[in-house]
Amino acid sequence: MKHSVQKLCNRYAIRAVRNTEEHRSLISKLGARPLMAFAAAVGLLLAAKYGEAQTNGGGRTAEQAFKNIKALQGTPADSFSQGMHLISGSLGVNCEYCHVERDFVSDDIKKKDVARSMITMTADLNRRLFKGGPIITCFTCHQGSAIPRNTPTLPASDYPTPERESKAELPSAEQVLSKYVTALGGEQSLRKITTRVLFAQQDVPTGPGGVVPAPAEIEIYQKAPNLMLRVARTNQSTLLSGFDAKMFWVQDPRGGVASPVELERARETRYADFYEPLNIAKSYANLRVQGTEKVGGSEAYLVVGQPSEGIPVRLYFDTTSGLLVRRYTVVPTAVGNSPFQVDYDDYRDAGSGVKYPYLVRMEPAAARVELRTHSTIHIRRIQENVAMDDVKFLKPGSQGIH
Repeated sequence: MKHSVQKLCNRYAIRAVRNTEEHRSLISKLGARPLMAFAAAVGLLLAAKYGEAQTNGGGRTAEQAFKNIKALQGTPADSFSQGMHLISGSLGVNCEYCHVERDFVSDDIKKKDVARSMITMTADLNRRLFKGGPIITCFTCHQGSAIPRNTPTLPASDYPTPERESKAELPSAEQVLSKYVTALGGEQSLRKITTRVLFAQQDVPTGPGGVVPAPAEIEIYQKAPNLMLRVARTNQSTLLSGFDAKMFWVQDPRGGVASPVELERARETRYADFYEPLNIAKSYANLRVQGTEKVGGSEAYLVVGQPSEGIPVRLYFDTTSGLLVRRYTVVPTAVGNSPFQVDYDDYRDAGSGVKYPYLVRMEPAAARVELRTHSTIHIRRIQENVAMDDVKFLKPGSQGIH
């Protein structure tokens, strides 16, 4: 199989390299060696704002929603932008590596043709060798570099001393979740709270690809059993998002309101659950403890579960405190799975005996923005059992902010 992959890579890479003057000399330099340096694609990194939902798909294909789409014809428009973010992050480049600034439709930059050939190559390799699964992706070869290494890196000279494997029995998922609820303050204390307001500060991603951080004031309103409103205010704009017990919605700074794609709807419905810590076992099927891993220098139990959208979620619970310290999942795209990780830290009692993470770090800054961005939420204050009218959470009209 290895030789088959190399043969196909050579065929597509040489075809792609011929499209650009700057890469022609590489053929003679590399000789008969596999041109794995070009075994991934780069492409358009569409503008993304914090929390922006992919609402321009509507069940359409990429070529129906966007102009001048060639290599990714037939792929869902809803995941097209995130696929471009994934390519950009995998190569460590920005939009202008392949695209003319402010004219992404243009083909003037020849690297764009190289990218199309590489997209075709990876799709063909996956179809022929891996039944179409996203096994070979841009990151397989590039790993953050526009020109991947084709020479192995030698191991470090100071070889670590092997440690004996721990034979301690792992707890069950039920035991891990029970300890988590206890660590938060216990089920009785959690259920005594029916509303809360969180006031926080955050640098939200703005601009093309979400790579320009803008300071924002955040307010999050929550009411049991599953109402949620999030307000993010910067000096330039206000962005609203919420769940009104039936649907998740997003209102952009211009007042336009839309619902996100199916994947976001499933996730946001779950996250809007006011008592989510108590309902993890109901939200994820086939929960199992897979082992322990290091998170922030401490050991954590890795619990894997299957949510309704069918993409496994990895939950990490500190082995000592029992608290949830990390949540990891992926966003599927036509060019591979785009990772999204949230870390929880600085748990504190807000005054009622229930603990909350006052520090939340996201990598990237939102599930559908560029991979090299990150964002941290600093919670300053939490109010519990505040009177709230249900109308506060209703999906607003398409004009103005309600």
